[in-house]
Amino acid sequence: MRFKLLTILSLLLFASVQADPPLRPPSNSNKPEPIYIMDGAKLITSDADNPRLDNLISLAKNIYPIQIGAFRVKTYAEIMFARVAKVLGNDVVMVEEDGFFKIRVTKLNRDKLRSYIRPAQDEIKRDPQEPLNPETVQPDFQPDDTAAVSDTSSVIKASANDTSSVVANAVKPAASELPIVVPRQEPQHRLLFFNSESPWLKRINYFGKSVGFVNALIITIMISIGTMIILLMVILLNRTRMEKIEDLKQYLAETYQGMIIDYLFTGSSPDRFRTIASDNFRRQALIDQMIDVSVNLKGDAEEKLGGLYLYLGLDRDSIRRANNYRWHKKIKGFRELAFMNIKDANNVIYRALNSRNEILRMEAQIALVRLSDEDPFGFLFQLTRPFSLWEQITLHELIIQHDIPVPEFRKYLKASNPTVVMFALRMIREFKQKDAEDDVRETLDHPSPDIRRLAVQVAGDLEMRSTLEVMKRMYKNQDYNTCLEIIRAMAKMPDVSLLGFLRLVLDKEDDVQLQIEATKAIENQGEEGVRTLVKLMKSEYKNYNIIVRHVLDRRIY
Repeated sequence: MRFKLLTILSLLLFASVQADPPLRPPSNSNKPEPIYIMDGAKLITSDADNPRLDNLISLAKNIYPIQIGAFRVKTYAEIMFARVAKVLGNDVVMVEEDGFFKIRVTKLNRDKLRSYIRPAQDEIKRDPQEPLNPETVQPDFQPDDTAAVSDTSSVIKASANDTSSVVANAVKPAASELPIVVPRQEPQHRLLFFNSESPWLKRINYFGKSVGFVNALIITIMISIGTMIILLMVILLNRTRMEKIEDLKQYLAETYQGMIIDYLFTGSSPDRFRTIASDNFRRQALIDQMIDVSVNLKGDAEEKLGGLYLYLGLDRDSIRRANNYRWHKKIKGFRELAFMNIKDANNVIYRALNSRNEILRMEAQIALVRLSDEDPFGFLFQLTRPFSLWEQITLHELIIQHDIPVPEFRKYLKASNPTVVMFALRMIREFKQKDAEDDVRETLDHPSPDIRRLAVQVAGDLEMRSTLEVMKRMYKNQDYNTCLEIIRAMAKMPDVSLLGFLRLVLDKEDDVQLQIEATKAIENQGEEGVRTLVKLMKSEYKNYNIIVRHVLDRRIY
């Protein structure tokens, strides 16, 4: 019930907004009320109604002004005022009243009107029984918009009853005295479903919009709806097609996998794969199944599967994909060649090492590690782009998962690419290659601060004591983070000869973190280091009590 009530109130509010403004009651002043003439403009600019014109002239002798139009839009009122003023001059005025712009005639002059009428030769006498040609009789004034009549009609309703009755008796002549006037039929513009007379367009025409604009909107909406329907049909059809393809792939995967297993372990003939290899879609499905099976094969079974791959000519498909200009096709070709151990496209893979596409670079690196027998990581010397941490982790996992022989990574410490040098340092630490101590010690003097810092960490983790003297010498010229790593590395390699250096760091450094790390390093030197800390804690030269107690407190460490 509440919803219905709200609906009714909303409709009433909408109706009140759309309705015309309330009409004012007739004034009781002594001023004469104006006479409203619906076709006043035609009467003034045409001589088609002489008797009616005579009656109005006699009626409007300084008694009643004649109102010939009322407009809500001032522009339309100015247009009508300009046209009527050409005929009447100063006898016509425009006033603003009750929200309307009104055109009124204060006095009618017959001579002035006669002088405006067309020459007499245009007036052709005709037989009253002869049908009138609409093109020969046309009013001189055509209103520009339908709002003039509608607005004027609303004003006529507001006139006094007695005035309207007088106008009706005075103006309305006998039917026999009025000539027959057929108005000119304006061509109606019709586009699609609507024309200029459609009630749907009246409000739009009132605001000056064209019929073409409305039809353009309708056409746009119809095209949009049609496009949506077409797209929906395409999407549904494509989805159905993709579902069928997936079902077929699943069926072929199960079938081909069984055939491959039978070939490898039961000795079936490879000729049964010939019919499969004649179709591109099924060839690709067979290649995918061969790669999946090869992951878990070793020894003779792996070689037998590779021989079948070459026998069916599937390697040509992989090489063609590796040379494709699209990067995702290249990646697929690289993987197929790497799994089937085909080295015929290694030159193409080497060219992809420095590609701008990071994924393509990574896949090329993985493929070369699997395809290179003598030096799986020899491609590292050809890398010019940064060797990202993710790529380094991927290669490390590849070594672990596929049992790839671990090379001597110290030779890669001479690479020109700094990221390759950092990868080599990480691999030396990961695989504990302590025989690379001399090369790591030389790396401590590398121009890159990141490499120097990582080399200090590796030397400390692997306890390369030959690097201690180099660290002591380079300490004062390093950045803050490298100095911290040097102190931490010294703590990992206890040596009594370091006590003097560590005490000097504790005395000279103002940074608390450096002092704490130096105190930890002193403590790690054993009993001699602990006695040194106790002596420092009792010293009055500097107040080390807080730092030393913090380090010696076993509840913290």
